Amino acid sequence: MGNIHGDKGEKFMELQQFAQAFSEFDNVLITDDKGCAIFYDLADLNILLEIGLTPDEFFHSTVTDNYQNLSPETSTVFQVIQTGQPVLYYEQQLTTLNGFSYLSLSSTYPIMEHGKAIGAIEFSKHFYETKQIKYLDNFLGHKLYRDNHTTYRLEDYITTNAEMKTQLEKARRSAQKSAPVLLTGETGTGKDIIAQGIHNESERYTKPFITLNCSTLTEDNIFTQLYGSDNEAKSGKLQEANGGTLLIDHLNLLDVSLQAKLLHSVDIKVLNGEPLDIRYITTVNEDVDKLLAEKRLREDLFYRLNVLQIDLPPLRLRKEDIPLILDFYIQFYNEHTLQKNVSYCNEVIQLFYAYHWPGNVRELKNALESAYNNLLGDEILVEHVPERIKKNVQHSTQSIMQNNQTGHLRDLTEAYERLIIAEKLRETDGRLAETARRLGISRQLLKYKCLKYELL
Repeated sequence: MGNIHGDKGEKFMELQQFAQAFSEFDNVLITDDKGCAIFYDLADLNILLEIGLTPDEFFHSTVTDNYQNLSPETSTVFQVIQTGQPVLYYEQQLTTLNGFSYLSLSSTYPIMEHGKAIGAIEFSKHFYETKQIKYLDNFLGHKLYRDNHTTYRLEDYITTNAEMKTQLEKARRSAQKSAPVLLTGETGTGKDIIAQGIHNESERYTKPFITLNCSTLTEDNIFTQLYGSDNEAKSGKLQEANGGTLLIDHLNLLDVSLQAKLLHSVDIKVLNGEPLDIRYITTVNEDVDKLLAEKRLREDLFYRLNVLQIDLPPLRLRKEDIPLILDFYIQFYNEHTLQKNVSYCNEVIQLFYAYHWPGNVRELKNALESAYNNLLGDEILVEHVPERIKKNVQHSTQSIMQNNQTGHLRDLTEAYERLIIAEKLRETDGRLAETARRLGISRQLLKYKCLKYELL
């Protein structure tokens, strides 16, 4: 790892430089002295699909074989192998054989033995065009936790909302226990972040985090999914999650006729002669009381899986988080795309405050990705926002005005009141307490009026 020599001070300085390179970059490539990959840690393996290679093909070729515009003369890997000297922070536009193009920033070091380079180690970061922004999802993950099949920690949940902070604290406390946890919240509220975060802040973080997707379970496959198949030498989710966490995702989508089988599997303590030690986390995206009342959720299964319950509020009830979420993703995309200095105008944030966000944070993120793909300059304008959002807000405003054509004083007063509250919410970035203070009313009254006028 580098040509480390000399006294302890020099070694320490070189190791420090090496550690800094590792922390700044997303990908790690190690090659032999022929430039063939012997190790590759990618932030997102889907990139190999874009390159047009399987992992096996990649490891049986040199680094130059996979690119149209890379040769031994222009390759940093071949350069450091030949010279024995590192090449630091080298920027290079690369185009794969199938035409996929990206900008690479890399630092490459020789691996020395007896004064000769026997290989190279390269740390790199890739920058993509905005049309490739969908490939960046997995880049958000923590490198430390890749091996346990997770991406998030609890600290990744972006919020200043008081209620959400309370739920996060419950999640942190639950991480120190092994009792089953039920996560409730609409689609897109971040239940996956909380589930993975609980696992990664528990003593089980070195063990697997396995997901059982209830929406795919049928009478024909539920047994195989849970217990595996001897015929196919395939392990089931219970065996895979042993020692770790099993996420029972979208329990409300599991047919009630199959829920007894799931309950039986949750109660199993021994499988194939081996003791089972599994932490269960379950998610539902509908109201639990409604599910129970409609007999779509078995009470015995519910009580077995709901020892600790964490309820995630929808984005419309924590709109003060919208600027934080936007700033986070814009900074992230600025760091990983060729668009380096993107910002958004005030009209966009006002539009986002006025929208109801039925898809929650996931919809907000998708709206931002769409805006990036429509962007011509460096500022996101209202014209770049998806049409469905603009039309929805416009329709809501027109409905209010049409409903007040009678001229009744009460109707006109309520319409004016709604406009005032909406404007104050925009001024305070959606902070209810501060908005209530400026309007001279209680927070409870403001929340009632916001719900009444569909501002939350």
